[in-house]
Amino acid sequence: MYQVADLASIRSGSPFRERIVHEPGGRFRVVQGKDIGSDGTLGLDAMVRLSEIPGKGMPDVLRAGEVALQTRGSSYRAAVVPRSDIPMVAAGSLYILAPDASRIDPEFLVFYLNLPGTQATLRQLATGSTILNLRRAAVEHLEVPLPSLADQRRLVELGRLVRKQSDIAERLNQLRLQELHALALECAKKTGGVVTPPASKRPERRGKRPQALS
Repeated sequence: MYQVADLASIRSGSPFRERIVHEPGGRFRVVQGKDIGSDGTLGLDAMVRLSEIPGKGMPDVLRAGEVALQTRGSSYRAAVVPRSDIPMVAAGSLYILAPDASRIDPEFLVFYLNLPGTQATLRQLATGSTILNLRRAAVEHLEVPLPSLADQRRLVELGRLVRKQSDIAERLNQLRLQELHALALECAKKTGGVVTPPASKRPERRGKRPQALS
């Protein structure tokens, strides 16, 4: 087992002192936690764009193969930064991990960080009273197994297959629920199409109550 700090350098995203407002056609994409999918990918099309990145000096543009890690909330998803014609800058709520590609495949690092067991460990390491937050030291000291690069890629591919099977099972469940809905409607038609509540739950009629017989 190795620590993340042995395999990757870690830096924080760019601080934004004001609310990030989308500027259509802006020349930078801003990566935020909401852009990181559970499948370890970044949703590029929905990202906020800015014309300029506030701060002194050149903006910290992400490089393909780096890893974006969500640091706030109850989920700490990670995603590999893809190649993009539009430069990307990470918000301050993210850590950027630059893996040593000669030792660890970026996709394997993302695969491991997104595993349920690792997510549970990260939740235990997070601190805060209202919004949980991962400190850099907690990520740096997180232990990671290090198979060979070939085995790392095999594990990543197995992870993809598991996700595909899960997606297929979810689609099948949705289709079965739709079929049950259609069946319920068909059964209602056969019985007259009117569903009445039980007598004990029928709403009382409004109006004057009948007077008691003397």
